[in-house]
Amino acid sequence: MTIQEILNKGTDEQKKALFLFNSKDSDEAVRVKFNLWARYSLPKYFTSKDAPFHKDIDLNLIASYRGRLKSFTNIGFRGCGKTARTKLFIAFTILNDEDKTKKYIKILSVDITNSKQIVTDIYNILISSRDLYPDIFQKSDLKREETMSSFTTYTGIKVIADTVGTEQRGALQNEARPDLIIGEDIETRKTLRSAVITKMIWDNIEEARTSLSKDGSMIINANYLSERGNVHKLVEKRNTLNKVLIIPILDESGNSTWPDRFTIEDIEQMKIDDDDFAGERMCKPSASNDILFNREKLEAMKSIKPIKESSGFKIFYKFDPSHRIASGHDVAGGVGLDSSTSVFIDFDTIPARVVATYKDNTIKPDIFGYEIERQSNLYGGNLVAIEKNNHGHTTIAICKQLGVNQYFTQPKDTKIEGTENKEYGWLTNGLTKPKMLFGLKKAIDDGLLELTDEDLINEAKSYSRDDLMDKDTDPRLTTRHFDLLMAAAIAWQMKDWVEVKQSYDYDVEPEVTHSLINI
Repeated sequence: MTIQEILNKGTDEQKKALFLFNSKDSDEAVRVKFNLWARYSLPKYFTSKDAPFHKDIDLNLIASYRGRLKSFTNIGFRGCGKTARTKLFIAFTILNDEDKTKKYIKILSVDITNSKQIVTDIYNILISSRDLYPDIFQKSDLKREETMSSFTTYTGIKVIADTVGTEQRGALQNEARPDLIIGEDIETRKTLRSAVITKMIWDNIEEARTSLSKDGSMIINANYLSERGNVHKLVEKRNTLNKVLIIPILDESGNSTWPDRFTIEDIEQMKIDDDDFAGERMCKPSASNDILFNREKLEAMKSIKPIKESSGFKIFYKFDPSHRIASGHDVAGGVGLDSSTSVFIDFDTIPARVVATYKDNTIKPDIFGYEIERQSNLYGGNLVAIEKNNHGHTTIAICKQLGVNQYFTQPKDTKIEGTENKEYGWLTNGLTKPKMLFGLKKAIDDGLLELTDEDLINEAKSYSRDDLMDKDTDPRLTTRHFDLLMAAAIAWQMKDWVEVKQSYDYDVEPEVTHSLINI
């Protein structure tokens, strides 16, 4: 009998023989069996012909299930069917894997309601197949429509719902660790707006991963909404054992990747209707409204290697005494989290350019004051703007003692006679932060500034509008840091204040100049 004849007229045992698989079957054979079973058992899921990328999804699901991949991150456009296909695949393996390769499957999502619904959907798929697999739930007589958090089959396979907001250590089922974790929508635009939540989710994902059995694996279905979140981290960590599949709705030639489901006319309408077509449908957060700085401008910038590096201070261009140079400095606590940074800008080149940078996450705020003096001396005692938030006050005090040429403001309050009425340093707050970052953005967009340093350019590429709005200040809760970028933004604000330093006679003591810049 042909396959079609078996499906139409064959016995239950003959039909099951088409679907059952074990470790001796190849991945391609399992894929064919999966597609036969799914279309025979649940034709309502297949209203359109499969796209070519569905084969890639299936083969990666199989490789993950068999433990050859430690993780498979499926970043498909919204509407590509990644969630439905994963639910079908899990139900297929529960029913048809003769080896019972996975016995403890955990479903994780940001929203527990979503996780429970997926568990319920898998349960209902199993129930709908009871004519062919009558022993799957021997004690159940009716299809359960309510949302459930877990179930266990008669064959001992458990499926459980949980959230990525729950600590994952210590999860055991009959003395066994989870051997398959399914992550569904592990981050949303809401979670992306909080560094606290984003960091917590990543920690829990890591706990879930490390709590897996020896041959366990993770399958994550996600949307690529931002470069500031955990999905971007997964993309950056991809390798031969951690596969990432990115599926946009349009290919590089502008053709629909699922033409039987979405026509070009459908996609054009999505461009009009969607708030974030680039992120949701093209899986390109770099092209979406989420990114603050113009990616094309940044891609066009050429980074260069420093001509000299002195104790972490990268010098890209030699000091020119006739030019106006200013520096911005972001001060950290020096405990290995965020970094203390310096960015020096020469305003008299066309375009202006970053000439030197510094970054260190262990230097203490007081020692950083001495480091800033050293750096400033290498550029002729330039104008120095130190962020005075938090640890910056200590650094400013040291620089004041050392006579560093610091940026200051003159308060409007009535001056008390005999006191110095200057406020040193740059204050970053809800008013000045957008001003300085959008000022830097305009300079880049208008071609007025070259960032020079590859690390600085990469920070600008990743910075998003959500980062701009983020109110979390504890560096322990931040997944990414933009310390060089903040220093650059402060330095750019000095364009209206910096002057050529006139008090230094470079012609009389040229040897001193060479000694200072150490070049």
